Amino acid sequence: MAGINIIVMVLYFALTLFIGVYFGQKKTTTSADFTVGSRSFGGFVLFCTMLATIVGASSVMGYTSWFARRGISQWWFTVGSLITNFIYLLYLGPRINDFGRRQGGETVGDWFVYRYGKVSKTMASILIAAAYIAITAFQYLAMATILEFATGIPFAYSLALTTIIVIVYTSMGGLWAVVSTDILQGIMTLLGVVIMVPLFLTRAGGISAVFTQLPAVHLQPFGNVTPWQALASMLTLGLGIVSWPDIWQRMYAAKSKPVLQKSYGLYMIASLVITFAVMYIGFASRVLMPDFEGSANGLLPAMIIRYLPNVVGAILLAALLAVIMGTADSVLLVSAIIIEKDLVTPLLKKDRSDKEKLILTKIITAVTGVAVLGVLYFSTDMFELWVMSADITGATLAVPILLGFAWKRPGESATIGSIVAGLTGWLVFTIGKFEFLDPIIPGAFCSLVAYLVIACIAPDKKHALKNAAANV
Repeated sequence: MAGINIIVMVLYFALTLFIGVYFGQKKTTTSADFTVGSRSFGGFVLFCTMLATIVGASSVMGYTSWFARRGISQWWFTVGSLITNFIYLLYLGPRINDFGRRQGGETVGDWFVYRYGKVSKTMASILIAAAYIAITAFQYLAMATILEFATGIPFAYSLALTTIIVIVYTSMGGLWAVVSTDILQGIMTLLGVVIMVPLFLTRAGGISAVFTQLPAVHLQPFGNVTPWQALASMLTLGLGIVSWPDIWQRMYAAKSKPVLQKSYGLYMIASLVITFAVMYIGFASRVLMPDFEGSANGLLPAMIIRYLPNVVGAILLAALLAVIMGTADSVLLVSAIIIEKDLVTPLLKKDRSDKEKLILTKIITAVTGVAVLGVLYFSTDMFELWVMSADITGATLAVPILLGFAWKRPGESATIGSIVAGLTGWLVFTIGKFEFLDPIIPGAFCSLVAYLVIACIAPDKKHALKNAAANV
């Protein structure tokens, strides 16, 4: 099977690289093209890029193993995500799109500096960049894991190959390169994951046989978690994605609010379909791979290789790789844009032309892509990296964003206090390892209390006019 897998992977890599480089170079002539696609994305493109970007390694490979371990208790993460997706659909998304068009916003930091001030922008950008470098790292890990399983190429070489491909087309073409490949990857993601369900369930003896062999606790909402852990799961993803820059980037890039809301609604439906599909795959794995002792990251690739026919298995491995690459290029791009635009550029005193900005962003994208590899020395568990990243951003930035669009009174002092308090609460419970309470809960609570108290006792008059304009 390795020979067929190699042929399919080579074809997929070649096609992805060609599409990314060709369309990226063709459509990217300005820095705005590179960062927000000139705010011109239509409905179909926006749907595909959101699906390919947001459904990544943790959503498929990570969730497969976690549904196998935790049963429907894993759905608490999805409940939190679904709530926040509705908030994006009805509240945040239209406002972010308006802000981008009126004020030229391209990053989360652009909104923070406009709404609050420079210090809060820097703090938010550092936290998001750190979280997204970790998220980029586990996409690298997932790509290399799949390629190693599929072809037998040693992990180190698989990691180098997949990383180089993503870095090349992302750094050359920016968002247009990413979105061009996302059309292919989004379609492959949805079809590939859905097709796997009947194949694996059939191999496992049918859906009745699978559910018969599941432990009773797997079918109970709180079977493998406590109510506090369920709440933490909801907050981790629910609050974490409020500040995620790849979602904001798509909000900025949509050509209109109606297009944005329609595409996001379709994405929400598709993501639920994929989550159900992954759940059934995870349940089937308990029958098909009950004694699997490898890395949790490798459970789904191992199932494909062992139980699916050669050609079908090779195509589905390519589809699984498409799932990961669709996120890897996006998170690498937004990480680099944040570093260049929000952290590096403010330190440069010399004014630069748009062409110079574009060149610098491309260079930083390539450098960031290589530097991300260092994160894998600290952790190789995809879900662990993802939870940590979502925890940090959720505990520190969700409150200033959610309330900042609607409430004029809080200023930069309230935001700084909120970020510091949220990070402190999260760190104390993370380092202390208090098993009775997950860090996201005290972190988010401290962030909210600090924001409300400081806003009430020390309202910031300096940005009053800007605050009114920002509440669009």
